Amino acid sequence: MLVQAIQQACLQILREDGPDQLTTQGIADVAGINIASLYQYYPNKEAILADIFEQQISEYVESGRERIVQIRKLSQVSFEQTLRAIVDMEVEQRLLLYRVAPEFYRVYHHNFDIHRRINELTVSLENPGWDEWFPRFLAYHQAQLRSEDLQTLSRMASHSLSGALLSTVAKDPTLLESEQFKQEMFLLLYTYLCGRLPE
Repeated sequence: MLVQAIQQACLQILREDGPDQLTTQGIADVAGINIASLYQYYPNKEAILADIFEQQISEYVESGRERIVQIRKLSQVSFEQTLRAIVDMEVEQRLLLYRVAPEFYRVYHHNFDIHRRINELTVSLENPGWDEWFPRFLAYHQAQLRSEDLQTLSRMASHSLSGALLSTVAKDPTLLESEQFKQEMFLLLYTYLCGRLPE
C-alpha cells in the first residue's frame, strides 16, 4: 500500500510539475509520509522510477499479447500493413516509457527492453519468437522480396529497426512522436527488403 502511494505520488509530480521538480522529499510530501518511510522502500527517486517503468512494462506486455496475435494474422494478408504495424508497435513501446519520464528513459532505456519481454512471453506461451517468426512472415511474401535469403533479410531488417530506434532514443527521442519518423522507418524496411519503393 505504501509502495503504491509512493509510486502514485511520483507520477503525480511528473504529470503536474515535470521531471525537474521530482525529488524524494517532494514524493514523500505528496504521498503524505515522512522521508524516512520512503527510504525504507527506495534509496532514491531513480529506484522509484525504475519500479514504475517495470509496472508499465508488465501492463503493456499483457496488452501486447493481443497486438502480437493481430500482427501475426495480418502478416499472412498484407506485407506493407504488417511492416507498418511492426513499426507502430516498436515506436509505441518506447514512447510508453519515454512519456512517463523523458530524461530518465533517455539515460536508462537500455535497462527496459519491452521488445525482449514481449518476445520472452511469446516463447513461454509456445509461440515462435521474433527471430523465428519474422523469416516466416517474409516467406509469405517471398515474391515481393529482392532476395531468397530470408535469414539474412530478416537479420538485417531487424538490426536496422532496433538500431535506428536505439539511436533515436539516445539522441532525439522527440522524433518518436512524429508520423514522419514512422513513415521513414517503414520505408527503410520496405526498400531494403523489396529493393524498391512501395507503389
